Amino acid sequence: MYKVEFDDECIYELGESLDSGSIIKLKEENDGLHEILSIKKQLIVREGGYGLHIYAKEHPPPHFHVKYGQEENSFSIVDCEPLHPNNGLSRYFKNIKKWHSKHKEKLIDAWNNSRPENCPVGRI
Repeated sequence: MYKVEFDDECIYELGESLDSGSIIKLKEENDGLHEILSIKKQLIVREGGYGLHIYAKEHPPPHFHVKYGQEENSFSIVDCEPLHPNNGLSRYFKNIKKWHSKHKEKLIDAWNNSRPENCPVGRI
């Protein structure tokens, strides 16, 4: 079977498209001008069993979601304080804070790059 290799830019564009969320309707199927996307969910990192996500349509303050097993919580991107201190993951707060100190810039970039035009929170 013949295999065609694509350049990095082409692959990157595909990744960006997939990261934008699934398209519900293409321009051609809608009004010819606008595509309709589902709510964008951006997976940032999987490290040590943790799942970290940033969602496009969010409430203030800018934050990221951490899931581990059956537990989850949300943390401020600015200072890594838990938004819900009594929810899950309390025994992992220090682990998450340590991770955050190394990856804060990546989280800020991911937040800023995933803001839709009508986002009530805006960029950091």
